Amino acid sequence: MNKYYKILNNYSGWYYILPSMLVLLCVVIYPVIYSLAISFYNRPFTHKDSAFVGLDNFIFMINDPFFQKAFTNTIIYTSSSLFFTIVFGFTLALLMTKISFGNRLFQILLIIPMAMAPLVVGLTWRWMYNPLFGLINWFFKLVNVEPQAWLASQETAMIALIWVDVWQWTSLVFLIIYAGLSGLPKEPFEAANLDGANSFTIFTRITLPLLKPVILVVLLLRTVDSFRTFDSAYVLTDGGPGDATELLSLYIYRQGFFFNNQGEAAAGAIMMLLFISLISYIYFKYLYKIKN
Repeated sequence: MNKYYKILNNYSGWYYILPSMLVLLCVVIYPVIYSLAISFYNRPFTHKDSAFVGLDNFIFMINDPFFQKAFTNTIIYTSSSLFFTIVFGFTLALLMTKISFGNRLFQILLIIPMAMAPLVVGLTWRWMYNPLFGLINWFFKLVNVEPQAWLASQETAMIALIWVDVWQWTSLVFLIIYAGLSGLPKEPFEAANLDGANSFTIFTRITLPLLKPVILVVLLLRTVDSFRTFDSAYVLTDGGPGDATELLSLYIYRQGFFFNNQGEAAAGAIMMLLFISLISYIYFKYLYKIKN
């Protein structure tokens, strides 16, 4: 009896993570394996007349000009959103370290956009962007600026889409960077002040190097999240006007459910997963170098 008890006790840790592993298996691992399997087939939505086509779906995606356009749009969208959320979030975090009055209230207010569902955010901003009675054009009229058809123009649709993502997720960057700033050791800053270093030198030589691991975590989270954006883009523009805001997630969705090409959609999703995995690997490799 003691022998069996020892064996069970040695593996007791697995009992706690088993439910999470089962959930992960059902909602992540199985769908990825299934998508990889059907990406090698010419598979309509009805599952009839499926035929093995090897790498043809991947070759089609690479050569498809619509896929190339969607990939380019996604890169522009992700890099722009990443840049502005990092800059705004970092600036807000630095300001909050200098302000003590109303600090907690400001943090609570910043959490509101992040806590909202992307679908709700998309619907809200679609109303605000409305060219006839939208809140943004109403402000423009107050300062005698010509109202814009934000979501109907190829020149402004992508900008409008990026701004919505920046508005919603700057708070996440702010909270992570602010937590990182709050946890920094005080000794290097005190020594720099005693040596007469100015604020810019302290920021570039002490603050940024110490915050590199935190910044890389933020970059990873925001890159993955922005790259797979679907809800807000679908509600706001649905890829239009034309293909000006056609993101990879929208393109893959259309291939699978509009054009009845599950195999090609699965191939696009696998390629998207591989690209995100490559970016994540680069981030983690750099983060590992910093820690060592």
